[in-house]
Amino acid sequence: MISKKLWEEFEEAKWVLEELKRVKNDYGLLARFKTGHEFVEWFKLFISPILRVNYNTGAYWIKNTDIRGIVLWTKQGAWNERAANSVLSRALTDYRDYIEPEFLDVLAHQVSDEARHFYIRVKILELAGESLAGFQPLPQWSQLFEFPLKCASKRLERPYFQVKFSGAFQTVELTATVQHRGVVENAHFNKGLWEGDARRVVEALVNFSREIEDDESFHWSIAERIWARFLTTAELRAEALECAIPALELSTVAKIARIEAAERARGGN
Repeated sequence: MISKKLWEEFEEAKWVLEELKRVKNDYGLLARFKTGHEFVEWFKLFISPILRVNYNTGAYWIKNTDIRGIVLWTKQGAWNERAANSVLSRALTDYRDYIEPEFLDVLAHQVSDEARHFYIRVKILELAGESLAGFQPLPQWSQLFEFPLKCASKRLERPYFQVKFSGAFQTVELTATVQHRGVVENAHFNKGLWEGDARRVVEALVNFSREIEDDESFHWSIAERIWARFLTTAELRAEALECAIPALELSTVAKIARIEAAERARGGN
């Protein structure tokens, strides 16, 4: 089973999360970064083993799934887009006072992106003769989208809320970027998906995954800009990691759980 292989890979990469937790409490080490930008570049490089697992959640899945798996994947994905839109909208309304004005426009742009992603995913479902009617999200995904505001609102002041929120929410976007890349780069290996009526659905999914990879990369760049500007002290870097580390873990777990649920629905095949 693909999910079993992914759980094993995740276990092997968990040392990254444990080391990040240690770094979070080491102000001496965090103070060594000369700029916020240097810290961002270190973070991206350091979490690469976890990002590789996220890439594989897309790559392994698309190489082994069938049309039923694509439908389940897309239903959860559509729910995720709606949840992301809701979280961002709340951040921009209920917590607007804690966000620097210069970032309001790009976050509003992201809200628009999430709405467009939801629309496209629903259209993919319609191509497959399906809809979101009656769909219930996996609990891991519900927990993931509840986390960013829960973590960031622990410190309602500038710039703490903003660096914590971006640490949680945009880290999820970074993991999504590599997952969609995994889908795009490996879909051609699954020859069965490109035969018969399923072909139209698969083409739509792959084209969408290519588009969303670019969008998610842009969304992550919002965090890069926020972190590069504000993470000038060891304390602020620790605050950002406080939300980014659990988000990284929750996002990876949710992706694997999504595949595991699809395998159960197919009888473990």
